[in-house]
This record gives sequence, structure tokens and C-alpha cells, in this order.
Amino acid sequence: MPIVQEMSPVQMRHCLQEAVRKQTPVVLTCRTGPRWYSLQTRLLAHDGETLHLACPVAEGEPPPDLVKGTAVGLSFKLHHHKHISTVVVDGSGAYRLGGGEVVWALRARAPQWMQRVQRRAYRRVEVPRSRSVLATFWQGGRAAAADPPAQRAVTWEGWVTNLSAGGFQVRLPEASGPAEALWRARGLSAPVLEAGDIVGVRIDLGQDLQPILADAQFRHQVKDERGVLLLGFQFVGLHESESGRQTLRRIGRIVCDFRRLGGRRRSRPRAG
Repeated sequence: MPIVQEMSPVQMRHCLQEAVRKQTPVVLTCRTGPRWYSLQTRLLAHDGETLHLACPVAEGEPPPDLVKGTAVGLSFKLHHHKHISTVVVDGSGAYRLGGGEVVWALRARAPQWMQRVQRRAYRRVEVPRSRSVLATFWQGGRAAAADPPAQRAVTWEGWVTNLSAGGFQVRLPEASGPAEALWRARGLSAPVLEAGDIVGVRIDLGQDLQPILADAQFRHQVKDERGVLLLGFQFVGLHESESGRQTLRRIGRIVCDFRRLGGRRRSRPRAG
């Protein structure tokens, strides 16, 4: 079964109706200027043409103003799949629930397409030891990749340690990481990443494979037991365009390949 499947209109309708019945949590993603927002909501109703969603909330900050005509990504988990789509905001206003309670709700046009991705594709898989996967980052997001090198924001690099359809982790080598002393010695300013910042990333998988090019949101950083800095990132905006959805399908296949390679290594009998 393909890791990513296109859903038919009938499948979409049944899926949305079930999500309404189960009050399934929904995540909306949208970009305002240089920032991506992840908003928490749930489906209140689906009448075939229109979706009604509970008033979206953003973690720790006011949500952006979703005016009529704004395209937002929509995703939710149901059964063994994560369902992703894009909807267009049609307005907001009071909505009466079944019990008579009136709430403020977001109104959106029903999606024209939907993909379901096997949830195992979102479970991180370690990069096999036989592979070296380099990630190159730059400030300004994916769009800045088109800038001439002389105009592009400073880049830095790291080695990908794990990967999923949702994000990845990188290890920053001491010699090439954004350590303040290193950047000062090169006459540059060290990039300071805060949770929520958006960067562009190019993930090189090998000479025979097309690199992954995407926007990524910085989530956190930790140090392992050896003091090596590990940075966690989340892919954002992949389902906003057909090229992004193709990238998502490629990542899903890569995750499956890495999982097979890892399983093959673990099942290999020990010598002696």
C-alpha cells in the first residue's frame, strides 16, 4: 500500500463526517509574512460544501487574523493515517451547536483534495550508519534559495540523525555549527534560533537522489551525553503546493527505505 494516498471525493466526505462525529483535534497551518503558525481547533460540522471549525487558538500567543480568502493547511489523525488538505477561509461568525450552545466558529470551503499518509511515516527513523545525510540551512526560508550566493543569508550545516514525514533532527559538528566564537572568527554573526523560527533547508541524500528542499520550523535543541548539540526541526508548508506534496511522498518513501535498512542491520546474525 502506498505511504501517501490520494482520496476520492466519497472517501473525503466520509472521513470528514467521521472526524466531526469523533470531535477529532485538527491542526491548521498558515503563513503570515515570514512566520508560520500552527493553530489548534476541531471540526464542528461538514455539510458537503462548507466546514465549520471551532475558533482556532495558537499556543502561547494570539492567533493570526484569518480573513476571507486565506488558504490554510488542514491536518488531523484518524485511524492509521494522518489526513492533510488545504481549505480556503470563507469567514467567521456565531455557530449553534446541537445542544443549543452558540460558539464563535471559523467557516471554510470544503477541501477539493485530500491525502492520507500512513502514520508510521511520521515516526522518526534513524539514518542508517551506511548513509551520510547532510542538511544545509539558511535564514529566510525556502524562497531565499533562489537568491544568488552573494545575497543569500549565511548558511550552516549539520548531519541528519533521524527523519520522518513530520520533521528531522540534526547533529551540529563542532567545526561547522553556529558556535559564537567560530562565527566571530569568520567575521559573521552567529544565527540565533528561537523556537518557531523558520529556516530554509536542503537535505542531501546522495549523488543519485534529488535533494529535499523545504521550509523548516526550529522546535528545540538538546545536548547528548557527549555534549554534542542536537537541533529538532518540523517541516512546514509541504502540503500547500503540488511540488510540496510530491516532496512529502518522497520523504515517506525515504523513511520506509531507512526503516528497512535499519531492520536488515538488526536482523543480521552476529559473527561467532
